[in-house]
Amino acid sequence: MTSKAQRSDVAVVSDILDNAQFSHFHLILILLCTLVAIVDGFDTTAMAVIAPTVAQDWGLSLPSFAPALSASLVGMAFGGAIGGILGDRYGRRPVMITMFSVVTIASLASGFARNIFELEVLRLLTGFGIGGTIPLGAALVAEYMPKKMRSFLLVVMFSGHALGGTLAGLAAPALIDGFGWQGVFFAGGVAPAILVVTLLISLPESARFLTNRGDDVSRAKAIALLGKANRDCQIANDAKVVTGEQEAERGSVRDLFKGSRATQTILLWITFFATQFVLFGLGSWLTGVLTEAGHSQAQGAYAQMLHNLGGVFGSLAFGLLSDRLSARPVLIAVNFGSIIFIAGLGMFAASDFVLLMALFSGVFVLAAQLCLNAYTTGLYPTPLRATGVGWALSFGRLGSILSPLVTGALMARDWTPSSLFFAIAAVPLISIVALMFIKGARHETDGGIGVH
Repeated sequence: MTSKAQRSDVAVVSDILDNAQFSHFHLILILLCTLVAIVDGFDTTAMAVIAPTVAQDWGLSLPSFAPALSASLVGMAFGGAIGGILGDRYGRRPVMITMFSVVTIASLASGFARNIFELEVLRLLTGFGIGGTIPLGAALVAEYMPKKMRSFLLVVMFSGHALGGTLAGLAAPALIDGFGWQGVFFAGGVAPAILVVTLLISLPESARFLTNRGDDVSRAKAIALLGKANRDCQIANDAKVVTGEQEAERGSVRDLFKGSRATQTILLWITFFATQFVLFGLGSWLTGVLTEAGHSQAQGAYAQMLHNLGGVFGSLAFGLLSDRLSARPVLIAVNFGSIIFIAGLGMFAASDFVLLMALFSGVFVLAAQLCLNAYTTGLYPTPLRATGVGWALSFGRLGSILSPLVTGALMARDWTPSSLFFAIAAVPLISIVALMFIKGARHETDGGIGVH
């Protein structure tokens, strides 16, 4: 076995993968995982862009669809937790494909829903599949991509979710005109059905997972995958394969609240809650609120498309700049940008100028979440990093789940579209105040924005 990446008698998985040159193997993997993210983004946004049409078809008020909009977010929370556990036990590949198949079946079935309860259950299942799929895809991308390109390619993959939302807003008017609102769900089910077949053929299993299993068959599969991922390596069939990772000390939740870190953790959780409240409030209700403001269903869907498209640009731009920027000033600036353009949605709610506001609000709202994720990784020391990030994201999920419900409740109380947007625009102020009082030292990470 010859390679700078491992010793003569040992294949070190992390070294081999970190030092690989980007190849056809990596291209196929990033394409597959990005396509999965696009489909998931389409299915996540589908309910938001068709809600006004379904409400009219069923003779229901638009606010009554708030539980259906939140159902997929609840499902995503459970799917993410359960998918990770199953992926660690049974492998990333089979669990990811199974979860993605759930998205396919639930999305197709949503087109046959006869009432709001059936739709809520099916959206819950759709979210469950999405929640389990995205983290597993990200884990594979993070494992296999060369270290020098890893951070950016992860951003590319995650931006696929926003791109899928863009496609949903773009395609929804034509699909509704041709096939009714059911056509949007059918499109969101047929596309992943085709992709499932491709995943079965081309998606690799995690080399680290195979190595950790320890049996000869798994070791042979790991060696074969390492050879595909890094063609400069010649690994002997009898080589010992090790992951190259040390067992990391994992802090407890209690450690997050020790000493001065308690204030830091509470403020960080508040920031995550507020950020996801805004992100999913607009993601769920932008189309519906604009139709209430007098725009057509097609115009509302187009605004949703532009909002998600702005998110694609924002995530890619800040992904490229993330290694050069100081986190806290950037986060504060991005949240100010969110306030300005969400307030712009309120000021121009009844005007065509609202489309430009939708585009730029998407840039800053998604960038706020991206920068916050990176900021958090540098805020905690290594033993607490996984615990700190995981619990912050989990608390933020409460914001994502409550946001559609709160917005729907305010609509039911006859809040005007402008008032709703102004209320949402005030939420990033909470993040700004919290960030101004967070005090943390920089801790080294593999990449991303550091803490300043």
